Amino acid sequence: MKGIILAAGQGNDLKPLTNHLPKPMIKILDKPLIQFAVDRLTHCGIQEIIIVIPKDDVLITSYFQQTPQNSYIEFVNQSGKGIDGAIKSVSKMFNEDDQFLLTHSDIVTADHITTRTLNAAHNSGADMAIAVSLEREVQDFGMVSIDSDGYVDEILSPKETDKSNYIVAGTFLLNGKIFNYLNQGVPFNDCFNHFISDGGKIVAGIWNDTWIDVGRPWDVLRASYFMLKKLKVSYISSNVEIGPNVEINGPVIIEDGVKILNGTIINGPVHIGENAFIGNNTLIRDNTSIQDNTKIGMGVEIRSSIIMSNASIARLSYIGASIIADNVTIHSGVITIVNNSPPSEIHASLSDGSSHIVPLNKFGAVIGSNSHIGVHTSLKPGTIINSNSIIEPNQVCNGWVE
Repeated sequence: MKGIILAAGQGNDLKPLTNHLPKPMIKILDKPLIQFAVDRLTHCGIQEIIIVIPKDDVLITSYFQQTPQNSYIEFVNQSGKGIDGAIKSVSKMFNEDDQFLLTHSDIVTADHITTRTLNAAHNSGADMAIAVSLEREVQDFGMVSIDSDGYVDEILSPKETDKSNYIVAGTFLLNGKIFNYLNQGVPFNDCFNHFISDGGKIVAGIWNDTWIDVGRPWDVLRASYFMLKKLKVSYISSNVEIGPNVEINGPVIIEDGVKILNGTIINGPVHIGENAFIGNNTLIRDNTSIQDNTKIGMGVEIRSSIIMSNASIARLSYIGASIIADNVTIHSGVITIVNNSPPSEIHASLSDGSSHIVPLNKFGAVIGSNSHIGVHTSLKPGTIINSNSIIEPNQVCNGWVE
């Protein structure tokens, strides 16, 4: 059986993180989202994987050329728009009776979701299977109506929120018959309804574990928190320089070439990537991921944040529940404010002007790559700063900052 990964989405709602980076290459603990998708497929024994990528992609293909894998990977350029075009791009590679496992590259969950989906089909004798997750917030997803025996009655539209709380969880066991409907112009989700009407059986693989669709910037934080909380033991490379009076508590991953100066406290779970520099008397708190070649100055406090590669944070700054993209420079005394006073929902505006309620109790800021944040600047909850921005000193920023 072959596996298919859909990796051609542009990730517009993730801007500015996707301004210069394909969505599947966003890293969670130094591991790109696309690698999580590959691992899910190889977990259930699939060795032949087809990845649907954008035309002229370089970063995804280069990653796999440089990273050894336990599977054979083939790339196919997406030839049409949306998920329908992505799946139709591989139609000539399958016969009508061929089964294949399909997953999205922008979800983070436990690897055994693929095994659960396969077992659901095997145990029921169904022709196809769809992984479904029980969610409270269902507006952004296709929903699934399930009968008492666990078979799919109907795939519902996102507007039919009163009919089900089960959403499509981005993993499918399909067969070549799906292409018959797609080639007739039937939208992907409606293909299942046509298949059921024609006598086919589709079973729901109920998924009760954490499931994160990485569609907006705060979902990147949620995915990072999920992976960090899975850490149970520490790994500290032998090639790490740790100064006197450094205190490390809880599980941590500290990779090659890291230098941590005197008086720093690290409270796990925390990940620190290769060649990072942590200055004197810094406090790195739980659920923080610091990626390669990042420099953290004296007296900085970081909590529940992602600091991407080659970023620099100067002394006496506070970064909480935030994402600092690659090559960002934060000057001294910058403060991210993580909740409203008095307490209220945090709203964030995306690049298209839409406003969203952030599903986190605390959320600071997202700073796009190559930006400079001037000294003593304050960033209010939900601030998103576009790439290549220069914020002058002593500013107060809020909303989407172009």
